[in-house]
Amino acid sequence: MANSTNDNILLIFQKIIEQESKTSTYKFALLRAVIDLISAQSPHIEDRDTHVAIPVLLISDKWLFYYWDLIANGYAQINGGRSLVFEERLRELQQNHDLQNYWDFNREFHKAHYLDNLKPEFIALAKGLNDTIIKNPVKYIGTSMGQGYNSLFQVEAAKTIRSTSISGYIDLLVHSPKLLLETSYYEGLKRYGGLLSGTNSIIMNWVDFMEKQKQVQTLDNQPVANIANETTVPYGKKTPLALLLQSEAVERQTSIIRNYWLQKIKEGHPVFCTWSGSQIKSEKELAIDHAIPFSVLFNNDYWNLVPAKNTVNSSKSDKILSKNQLFAAKNRIFEIWASYQNAPELTTIFSSQCQISLVKAAEITLDNLFEKFVQINEGFVELRGMESWGD
Repeated sequence: MANSTNDNILLIFQKIIEQESKTSTYKFALLRAVIDLISAQSPHIEDRDTHVAIPVLLISDKWLFYYWDLIANGYAQINGGRSLVFEERLRELQQNHDLQNYWDFNREFHKAHYLDNLKPEFIALAKGLNDTIIKNPVKYIGTSMGQGYNSLFQVEAAKTIRSTSISGYIDLLVHSPKLLLETSYYEGLKRYGGLLSGTNSIIMNWVDFMEKQKQVQTLDNQPVANIANETTVPYGKKTPLALLLQSEAVERQTSIIRNYWLQKIKEGHPVFCTWSGSQIKSEKELAIDHAIPFSVLFNNDYWNLVPAKNTVNSSKSDKILSKNQLFAAKNRIFEIWASYQNAPELTTIFSSQCQISLVKAAEITLDNLFEKFVQINEGFVELRGMESWGD
């Protein structure tokens, strides 16, 4: 794609973000979701000659991640004191079931077979979100391009399916309607989406850095300066930025995998650092690393959580794994994934998450998972220019 074409596409999206009329946060959420899915190289994005097809359910899934805590904390997302179309249903789901946070919900929502008490609510929530996305931001986004409604996205409808034929998430995904996006726009977002979404921008990283410093200073009993308009937020209530980035919630949501490896250590099974290969001999030495950093992919799937030594994990930080490092650790990664596959308490969720995020095939092989894993890492280095680690 020529530089002039890239520049034009960037200008189109900047105009959408900055100048188009917005009565809610829907357009922001739609663009961010599409960028995140493209950046993650979702295996469910399909080629259609001059367009790509993106399942609307994947966008709905991202919306639930974005909006869950914002709604729970009462931050307005629409003008005039109104509620979002799906807000009441989401609040009822939060209040009526033992889902303490988004990640508890995520593990249940991504299952291939839903519990009977959750199935009708999950299906209704997914359909409601799909309809909201299609009838609202998809229709109106891109009007600044001067081509009327559905200028940026067109809708490829799915065949109607009865709710009784849906077992779980995979069925919802297979039968999801799809958004058609011109290939030129797709390629532009693949290369420059990080700049537009802001999740890797200077300001976002700057604020996240300050938030981390605030936590360190608090632990050291040092005075903390007010940052990011913190004085306007009641004590104990997280800022909208913190909720969108989810940076404060990550460690808590790795507890299942952490406990899994801690149990291995306690039982005398050798556990090795994924990246250095050295043995992890105690709880103090164990860290659970997001192989692809959470701040980049916003992903807590089991396949992305691996044991590492604390010192190695600190060195890696939020860097992207180099190709050399990935292949040096390939056998250990295979052993970790095979361990998840064979653990009765992890296998169902692990398989479902792999099928959603890495491969479409029902029969998952470690080689296929690794191929996609390497591809995603290389994409962040080659297309985003992100710093690699482990050369």
